[in-house]
Formats: sequence, structure tokens, C-alpha cells
Amino acid sequence: MNTRLPLLALMILPLCPNAGNAQSAIKDAEQSFNYISSTLNVFQASGRLVNNPGIDGSDLEAYLDLLQYYYDEFSRDFNRDSSMCAFYRDPENNRMTIEEKAKISFSFLSDLDDRVDHFITTNDSFQNQLADEFGTFLLDKVIELKAESTASQGLPASVVDEAGMIGFIDSACT
Repeated sequence: MNTRLPLLALMILPLCPNAGNAQSAIKDAEQSFNYISSTLNVFQASGRLVNNPGIDGSDLEAYLDLLQYYYDEFSRDFNRDSSMCAFYRDPENNRMTIEEKAKISFSFLSDLDDRVDHFITTNDSFQNQLADEFGTFLLDKVIELKAESTASQGLPASVVDEAGMIGFIDSACT
């Protein structure tokens, strides 16, 4: 039976031509979120735009506003002000085990397909607005920079186990 599963997968995958595109699109969205998050965090900590794709002083405020807007869009369901985090931090819920509290908190997120669609749509909008407001040259530089960006918090774009759920909620809500 174990040898049939890879064969079955090889037979089914060609019937799903968008599976690779969806994986690529969500990876791109995660990279955008990481770039946005790390750029904003470093700027807030240092006052410098470390991963500067070519923004000059006159455009800095507008660029940071754009990054902040899209950070809020990406993280609307799991930022510190979300219902997920409000439940997780509520002292009344401290009577639950951490596992119970994390599972219920995580349930405040929309279902996985809706989350993935939201992240991909938000990423497309981010890149289009970036190109419209700052030009395609800057967009190309951001695409280069975001491939190497890392952030302490990622997108909840996949199914996670209990430990992953707890780790994600801890990083998002504390």
C-alpha cells in the first residue's frame, strides 16, 4: 500500500495544474509579509530603513505608511488587537491548559483556504500598489530583498500541529 501512494500522487498532481502556482503564490505572500514585518520592526527599533529598496527621504513616510497598511492587512486576524489574541491573553482563560487555550484561540482564524486566499490577494494588492506609487524599479528591488528577509512571526498559511499552534499564538499575541 505504501508504494501506491506516491504513484497515486503522481497520477493526481497533473490533474491539479494550479497546485504549484498556489504554493508559489503563498510562498511569495509569506516573503512579502516577512519583508514588511522585519522592515517595520527594524525601523521602529533603529529609526533607519535598513532594507532600503531605494526610497529617498521625501518618499520615506509614504513608504512606511504603505508597509504599515499592508502589515495590518496581512495580520488583521492575528495581530495583537485581534479577537484571537484578546481571547488568548484574557486572564479569565488562564484556568485552561495552554493547549486548550491555544486551540480555541487559533479557531478564531478563518479556515485555511480563506486565509490563504486572503494572503495571496493582499500580496497581489501590495505589489500592485507598490508599483503604482513607487514604480516597478522599486518593486523589483523589494522582490530581491524580500527573498532574504526573515521575521520572528510568519503567516498562519498551513496546517500546524499543537506545538506550532502554541508557538504561533505566543509570537503573535505577546
